[in-house]
Amino acid sequence: MYSKKDIEKILNDFNYFIDERTLSSFIKNWKIDPIYEDEDGVEFFDNLSIAKLKKGISLKSQGYTNDQIIYHTNKLVPEKSEAPEKKETTELSEKVNVSGGEMKNLTIDVTQQTLQMLADAITDKITSDIKTRLLEDGSLKKDNEELSQKVEELTEDNKKLAKRVEELEKSKQNSLINFEYFRRFFN
Repeated sequence: MYSKKDIEKILNDFNYFIDERTLSSFIKNWKIDPIYEDEDGVEFFDNLSIAKLKKGISLKSQGYTNDQIIYHTNKLVPEKSEAPEKKETTELSEKVNVSGGEMKNLTIDVTQQTLQMLADAITDKITSDIKTRLLEDGSLKKDNEELSQKVEELTEDNKKLAKRVEELEKSKQNSLINFEYFRRFFN
């Protein structure tokens, strides 16, 4: 993580002679966002931000407009590590007060895998809370019981109707006179 002063020094080392005011202007105009801001309001940037600034300065010297520079710098992607087993990480550092007044650095590495794990845990928590609330809600349970009772009643009615149709079919077959046969001739 780099502050604006660090970035200014790095850019000057690469022969991009720039002052802090111009750097701030570029960051604002090219919409390069800091990745962290401490409690004192100091903004910190990552390697991608430096790459965007280098690319932007190069494009600016070629006569590109700010909108064109934003377009081209947003196409830059974070550099991936060359070793496949090494994960892409974001490092956050901050000085932390420890009892006794001494200052210590705290560094947190956040990998894509960690972020995915956190997202999954949050999703599971939300879905379990929703399920719990739905089960605790008595009105839904009562509605389900009423619907279940109505379905049972309709099923019983259907069984009775099917039985009645079967009885009528049998009585029709057992009758001595076949009225259907005679009906055809008198119509």
